Amino acid sequence: MELSLKNLAAAIKADLLRGDENALFGGVSNLSDATPLQLAPFTSDGYLEQLKNTRAGAVLAGRGIDSAAVPAGAALLLCDDPEMAFLDALNIFHAAEKPRPGVHSSAQIDPTAKLGADVFIGPNVVIEAQTIIGDNCQILAGAAIGPSCELGENCVIHRNVVLYERSKIGRRVVLHAGTVIGADGFGYKFRGGKHVKVPHVGWVEISDDVEIGANSCIDRGTLGPTRIGAGTKIDNLVQIAHNNSVGKHCIICGQVALAGSCTLEDYVVLAGNVGLADHTKMGRGSKAGAKSGVMGHIAPGLEVWGLIATESRSALKSQAALRRLPDLEKRVKQLERLLKK
Repeated sequence: MELSLKNLAAAIKADLLRGDENALFGGVSNLSDATPLQLAPFTSDGYLEQLKNTRAGAVLAGRGIDSAAVPAGAALLLCDDPEMAFLDALNIFHAAEKPRPGVHSSAQIDPTAKLGADVFIGPNVVIEAQTIIGDNCQILAGAAIGPSCELGENCVIHRNVVLYERSKIGRRVVLHAGTVIGADGFGYKFRGGKHVKVPHVGWVEISDDVEIGANSCIDRGTLGPTRIGAGTKIDNLVQIAHNNSVGKHCIICGQVALAGSCTLEDYVVLAGNVGLADHTKMGRGSKAGAKSGVMGHIAPGLEVWGLIATESRSALKSQAALRRLPDLEKRVKQLERLLKK
């Protein structure tokens, strides 16, 4: 696919400051790797050295840029938000190919299941009884959808995803390969010298516009639902246990683990490898830094960090003090020698 510079600028709502408007461009790349036939973004002064040496045929930048900093041979496009405009360019040159609607001959679909209009059902997909698939959904190879599930319109269920019974999925939800929704929660009672399993008869509810990364697991509730709020984005290899309630537009990074019955209010951010103890509550807009262990309730807007998570500034001061301990030890020994004398 090729676009003239003029048409490309119009498509991403940028202004062409300089360059041949009829020049053809065939793709996008970063500043360091771009070729003369590609557009590259300049989004931060941290990339000034790459900008200076770029071979890109065109540079997309914010309106405040000094045009003299852009190599003379590169066209220059300006816009208010170059990051978002570049995402538009990515979607133009790398538009995802949507499979043609249809049901593969190897798919096994229960007669009581209902398929919406223009759905794609791939090879070896299993859809069990009473399940409802919304319009324009894509169910890719090897996915297994249990009985009495509901999927809203325009969902993409990638390869080998498993939905246990009664899972409820909203509109425009993306579940990446290997994700498991609705498995039993990890609940046991210790009696008579052994662990007795607690039956989990709940389900999982995932709201609109959620995306869940590969090989993540969300367990069903014990009696009611485990909930994921609208717009929340979940990375690969995340574990969300039974009875959790995750709010809207949260970010949950890779290898995060939430124990049972936690509550995340809207706009919470959990960095990589964070762990939450059971019944923990994180207030709206709060954040936990990488590898934090969150053991108690976190107030709205508070940022915490640490193995036993505490308020960020306090935790960083403690870490800084630890780095000074060797020097402090030497000084104490010197004072002890002086005292003895």
